[in-house]
Formats: sequence, structure tokens, C-alpha cells
Amino acid sequence: MGIVDHDKLKSNYLGLVEKLGGNHAAGLVHPYVSAETIEDVSVSSSFIQYDREFTFFGDEAFERGGHERGPSPIRYFLSGIAFCMLGWYAKGAAFADCEVEGMRMNITTHLDLRGEHGFEDKPVHIQWLVFDIHVDSPSSADSVLAMIDWGDARCPLGAFSRRAVPVYTMVNHNSTKIRDTVPRRV
Repeated sequence: MGIVDHDKLKSNYLGLVEKLGGNHAAGLVHPYVSAETIEDVSVSSSFIQYDREFTFFGDEAFERGGHERGPSPIRYFLSGIAFCMLGWYAKGAAFADCEVEGMRMNITTHLDLRGEHGFEDKPVHIQWLVFDIHVDSPSSADSVLAMIDWGDARCPLGAFSRRAVPVYTMVNHNSTKIRDTVPRRV
């Protein structure tokens, strides 16, 4: 038995597609957060979702002016991408008829801190992302890749990332690499 309920996710997805097809306004959302400086570079972010409040704390290392009250902003950014991607892969499992017994994702990037500290020849932004996906599944490799491709085509944060920087992908099926687009230099 897998960790993804195909019937539930497929029904949910198709129901929402039907609703959005008949009411375009229902698809327009405006996510928000409210962030506030606590001290120095320590920040809290809060918002209401699912009728309850969530609060997160972001910070930097002591050596970067922080108090280490929470993860750095880039860790939240990468986590947000992973949350979105894995959710869409789970939905894709239902459409690719892929049984999922385990699924995880590691995201790696490259950031040169000199850019954000004023070195003119260094970029401020991250340079690339590597999505390293691991799927434990009795399904075929083709089914796993179909699930990944289906999710990649729909995840808003994955799409945003691909527009911003080069994104490379490794897909591992039961510990066997079945896709690798990562160049040697990364």
C-alpha cells in the first residue's frame, strides 16, 4: 500500500478543474504573509490560512547579524519549492498510475555571498537549482517519470524557478538513477 491516495487526489483535482472551468474567478487567489522585524535581521512572518494563524521565524547566523531564531530565508524559499513540487508529484501519481511507497526531494543551489555584499562582479541571486527526487515505487520507471513530468507541468513554484534560473533534475527510482540533466560543472 502506498502513501498516496490516488482516488482522493484524482477526484479532488478533477472536481477543482470542473469548478474552475465554470467559474474563472474561483481560480484567482492572492496569497499573502505579514512580516515584521523583531530585532536586527530576525523576522517573523504570520498569516491566516485554513481558519488559523501560522507564524514562522526567519533569521541569519550570528556572523551575519542574526540571532539564529529560525532558518535563513533561503531555506524557507527552497522548502516552499519542495513542498509545492512534492504535492504536485503526489497528484501526478494518481494520473500516471504510479504507486508511491516513499518520495523525497533534495534541493541544492549555489549562492555567492559576495554578490549580496557589494562585489560588483558577483550576482546577488542564486545561480541554479538542482531538484534531486527519490521515489520508492513498485511501478515502472516510465510511470515514475510520467508522475514527475505531470507535476513539473503544474507546480507554480517549480515553474517560477525555471523562469528565474536554470533548473536541473535527477530522478531516482528505487535507488536507480533514471533521469539526470545536471551538467558536470554544477
